[in-house]
Amino acid sequence: MKINTIFGILLVIALIGLTGCQQTKEEQTINVQGNSELTFDPDEAEVWAGISIVKDTAEEAQSEANKVVNAIIDGLRYKGISEDDIETERLSLYEERTWTKDEGSKVIGWRATQTLNVKTTDLTKVGTIVDVAVNNGANQINNINFGLTEEKEQEYKKQALSDAAKNAKEKAEILAESLGAKLGKIKTVSEGNFYYMPYRYDMVKAEGALAVEEAATIMPSDVKVTANVNIVYYLK
Repeated sequence: MKINTIFGILLVIALIGLTGCQQTKEEQTINVQGNSELTFDPDEAEVWAGISIVKDTAEEAQSEANKVVNAIIDGLRYKGISEDDIETERLSLYEERTWTKDEGSKVIGWRATQTLNVKTTDLTKVGTIVDVAVNNGANQINNINFGLTEEKEQEYKKQALSDAAKNAKEKAEILAESLGAKLGKIKTVSEGNFYYMPYRYDMVKAEGALAVEEAATIMPSDVKVTANVNIVYYLK
């Protein structure tokens, strides 16, 4: 009976000791964050162009806006821009009011607004898109973005994450060496953030021939891609 009791106590002690060793081993880790920032040439441009017009009735305003938008789309198709690359981004129809001291708020008509988002992978066509839009009745060229196609975004994401992981490992090695330890196996890896911001050019002269002239001088700017990852390493 005593032998069984002693054996049981020793077994409990052994298990406690083993658990303590495992916990100590798990605590010997190092947590680092790796970062990367890369610069690439854009391979896609987006132009926001449209019409904003006031007419006496809602029907007249909407009809005129539709007429202009359809003319713009036909003109773009003639220049080789696919309809798949043209989207209606914003569409609105509302009463237009003015205010005077004598009469207060007064309805002066209905305003219809439609904006098209036109994409192209031929960056030399930005000026052509603006020219076609203006010549077919557009009176708003809001802004022009230079960014990445989905294919390039995924390609650059892999590269950015890979560089971030290498950066994390370099940091971990430096920290481990400074502590008199060596880097062991990876415990966990988690992706932090991947981010890129297209270069946005806000048009100063958003109407007519001045917009066409300004668009012809716009130069694409580089796109920055950033990524970070978190990695936990065992120390040995």
